[in-house]
Amino acid sequence: MIQHTEKHLYDFLKKIMENKGFNVYRGFLPQNNFEDRENGKKTNEYFPFVILRVLEFSQEREGINSYNAFADFEIWIGTKEDKEEDYLNNLAIGDYIREKLLEESTVNGSFAVVQSEEYKVTFYSDASDPYFYSRIEFTVYAEPITSKINVL
Repeated sequence: MIQHTEKHLYDFLKKIMENKGFNVYRGFLPQNNFEDRENGKKTNEYFPFVILRVLEFSQEREGINSYNAFADFEIWIGTKEDKEEDYLNNLAIGDYIREKLLEESTVNGSFAVVQSEEYKVTFYSDASDPYFYSRIEFTVYAEPITSKINVL
């Protein structure tokens, strides 16, 4: 079930990133409409942040009660840095997340990163200084939905 896998990853990210001062979001940054800002309910203080998104999931049956289920995820990292050369701080967060994901993959009953698939961090540079962004792509084994065989 993709919802269980996503929730597990989201909870995991909250655990490892909030102690580093990062906001953790699901899917998108929160809306910040004019009325909310006027009433003091929301601010533009999203940085630093990570956003978790499900990109794709798939499942195939490999035999009786045997399934392969995978889910592709992306994590966006947004940081505000003091100097242009601090872009490496942004990329270091991607490295930190990779380290923690791989540690968690060895915990019994937890999610597991598919290590035969690429773990990729892409840095996006443009004229958004002092804001830096990177995107992590990775695959995990997902929880399959199993069908019951009724014998008549």
